[in-house]
Amino acid sequence: MLPLILAVAAALAAPPPSAPALVVWMSPTPPGEEARKLADRETGVAQHRAWGDITLLPEPFTSSDEQRLSALAAVMKEGRARWDEFDAESGVARALAAAAEPVATLRDAADRDALRAALLWQGAGITRGYPENLFSSLQDTMSFRVNIASKSMVRPWVDALALEPKHVFSRAEFPDGQSYARVTSLQQELGLLPRARFVIDPLPPGAVAVLDGVPLAAGATEAELAAGHHYAHVVIDGVIAERMEFDAAPSDTVKLALAVSPDEVSAAAAVVLQGSVEVPPDVAAGVRSLAGRTTVPPRVFLAALDEKGKPRLVAFAGGAVIEKKRPVTLLFSGELGGGVIQSNGFSGQKGKEATAPQFGGSFGLELGIYNAAIFANADLALAPTVQVAYGASEDQAEPEDNQYTSAMFHPNGGVGVYLPRPLPGKVWFLLGGTYGWLGPGSLGPGVKLSVGVPLKGDGQTWLRITLDGYRGTQMEGFAGEGLPTSLASLRLGFGSLL
Repeated sequence: MLPLILAVAAALAAPPPSAPALVVWMSPTPPGEEARKLADRETGVAQHRAWGDITLLPEPFTSSDEQRLSALAAVMKEGRARWDEFDAESGVARALAAAAEPVATLRDAADRDALRAALLWQGAGITRGYPENLFSSLQDTMSFRVNIASKSMVRPWVDALALEPKHVFSRAEFPDGQSYARVTSLQQELGLLPRARFVIDPLPPGAVAVLDGVPLAAGATEAELAAGHHYAHVVIDGVIAERMEFDAAPSDTVKLALAVSPDEVSAAAAVVLQGSVEVPPDVAAGVRSLAGRTTVPPRVFLAALDEKGKPRLVAFAGGAVIEKKRPVTLLFSGELGGGVIQSNGFSGQKGKEATAPQFGGSFGLELGIYNAAIFANADLALAPTVQVAYGASEDQAEPEDNQYTSAMFHPNGGVGVYLPRPLPGKVWFLLGGTYGWLGPGSLGPGVKLSVGVPLKGDGQTWLRITLDGYRGTQMEGFAGEGLPTSLASLRLGFGSLL
C-alpha cells in the first residue's frame, strides 16, 4: 500500500522539469572537471561554455550552402556544353554570374577551385561577347567591371585571381587561348600592386580562421590579401562561425573582429568575482545570444574562478537562482492520517489486549544540521471505539472518580537522518527514532519514516508522507500496568522550510 501511495504522491506533486542550466565561464575555456562539479552543486547539472561560445556566432554550413555550390557546378557544366553554340558566350557568363553570386562560404580548397573555374569562364564569356574597346564603357557590362588602382578591369577575373594570387594557370582551365593569355597578364599586373591586410582578433583556443577556403596557421593575427572579392570564416569544434564576404582594394585593412574581446572577458570575470552581473555590454549580448540558440530557454549563470581556483557564480537570466548551501534547515510540518492502536489498558477490557482503529494529526518542527535531524512532534490519536481510564484506578470503590478519554495525546521527540537534505525542489527521506508519552498512561520509544515530495512551482514546500510507529509500556497506576501499548499511523500532510 505504501509504495502505491508514494507513487501517486510523486505523480501528483513532482515539480515540473526545471529549465536546463547554462554556465558561461568568463575565461578562454571552461575549467576542469572538479570546478565544474562544484558549480553544478549550485546550479544543478549544467552545460558549461566559455569565451569562444559567446564571441563566435555559429553559422554552420547548411544544405542551402550545399545546394548553391551544386547549382554553380550544374551551370558550369551546362556552360561548357553550350560554349561553342553561336553567340552563347554572353549568356553563359550571365548564368554563371547569377549562380556564383549566392555562394557565401568556401569550406576548403575544392570549393575555392570550383568557384575560381566559374569566374574564369564567366570572364571569358563576357569579354568574348563584347569588343575589347567597348567593354570598359558599355552600360551592359558595368556589373562585370571593377576599378583597381584607377583602372577598369574584368571583375570575374580579378576575383578569380584574388582567391589564390600565386596560382599557376594552365591552358586547360580556360575555354580559349585568348582568355588564358589575358588572365596571366592580369595576374602579373595585379601582382605589382600593394597588398591589402586581413587582420584577425585573437581567437579562442581551438578556433582557426579560414580565408578563401584555406585555413590559416593557428594563432595567425593577419594575412595578405590580393585586390578582389574574398571569403572568410572561423571554424571552432568543426562548426563554421563568423562568416565574412568582402571586397579588398590595394592597401586596405580588413578586420575579422570578434564580438567579445579577451579584455572584455577579463573585465567580466572581475565583475563576477565581486558578485555582480554588470558585465560589459558585449559580454552580456554574447551570453544572451548563446542562450537564445538553445532549444529550451536555459537558466543562465556567469562564472569565474577566484585566486584559489574555486568557482564563483552569479545568476544572470532565465530565472536562474543560486542554490546556496544551508548548513541548518528548520522545517514545519502538519499531517493528517490514521492507523491502529493496540493496548492492554483500554477501559472494560480487564487487562486484556485489544486493537482499535484510530485517526488524528500531527504538528512538528524539524531542525536539520546538514543531514542530521532533531525533531519534536505533537501528535493526537482519536480512537472512538475504545476508552482509556485516568485520574484513578478503574477498580476503585468509587467508579465516578474515574475519567475516560478516547483522545490520546502523543508528544514526542527524536533524532534522525535526512537522505538527502531537504533542499529546495528536491525529494528527500527522513528516518529517525523517537521517544515520547502516549497519554494518558504510556511511555516509550518509536520510529518514524517521512518522505518529502516538492510541490509544483514551490521549492520551499513538500508533500509529506509519514509512517509512524510507537511501542510503549503502560505506566504505574494505569490499567494494563507494565504491559505494552502500540500505535501505528500513516499520515499525509505538508512541510515547509522556515
